[in-house]
Amino acid sequence: MPVLASDVMERSRAVLNDLAKDLYTDAVLQPYLKIANDDLSDEMVDNGATVQKEVTADIPLLAGSKLLALPVDMIVPIELFAKNEGQLDMYYYPVYQRDFLPNGVPTSTLDSWTWREQNINFIGSTTNKVIRVRYYRLVTELLGPNAPVELTHALNYLAYHTAALAAEHIGQNRAKAIDLESQAIQKLNKLVKKEVKTTHGRPIRRRRFGLTRFTAYTR
Repeated sequence: MPVLASDVMERSRAVLNDLAKDLYTDAVLQPYLKIANDDLSDEMVDNGATVQKEVTADIPLLAGSKLLALPVDMIVPIELFAKNEGQLDMYYYPVYQRDFLPNGVPTSTLDSWTWREQNINFIGSTTNKVIRVRYYRLVTELLGPNAPVELTHALNYLAYHTAALAAEHIGQNRAKAIDLESQAIQKLNKLVKKEVKTTHGRPIRRRRFGLTRFTAYTR
């Protein structure tokens, strides 16, 4: 059976000593679970986890258009390819990322793109194109108690991090929040080690933590 958001919130209530749902109902915990899930996305990308890499979408680009309609789950693009509308996939060619778009007017080909203000920008083309985008994506959003958790082995991290946020911002119990967040970080470090490619040479980035201060991490 899939792990659901309700399973995460049930564990959060367990470590918050509220199994009776007197205070921490699903409706109360849901916004904090969303923050925790967003933080999980950030951590996975920052540490080079494979779950969010090499996602591909083919997106039409009309002649003269200078902005691409982005996938809703995209964080940042990795690389782009283009072909004329109606062509076979064998005709895709690379479009290169630049710091700035060169001066010029649209032609029949796309040579370059930039990533500016959360948009993929082009000079434009005189013909309709299809753009193949490879990108980093968000972990699937948790929209309600019955939403499946994409990273099932992140259950404990999500539960403790959600509980820490709730203890800080609802229960106003900073000591409890700090304790829960420290346990969340331990579980996150184990999770990241499982997700990062074995060939990945970059060390795991560990979130700083101190007993004298608790920080609620949001996107």
